[in-house]
Amino acid sequence: MTELLIKLPERLHQKVCEVSKTNNIPIDEIIAASLAQKLFHIIQDPYLEERAKRANGQGFSFVLSQVPDVPPDDYDKL
Repeated sequence: MTELLIKLPERLHQKVCEVSKTNNIPIDEIIAASLAQKLFHIIQDPYLEERAKRANGQGFSFVLSQVPDVPPDDYDKL
């Protein structure tokens, strides 16, 4: 792991401390997870795009063919 000294706005620091205490999660884990999520969106990891390019309707049709043609259970009805 690498240590990094950062400056945070006071309000953001208060919020991250509050979330940390409420959820019993270390502050560094919250910040690392948030940073990773933001970087993922900025970089737009090509994995899903590459996977989508390999997809075809046959696989989807096969999966759907495995689902039984029965009415939903009472708890699952809309």
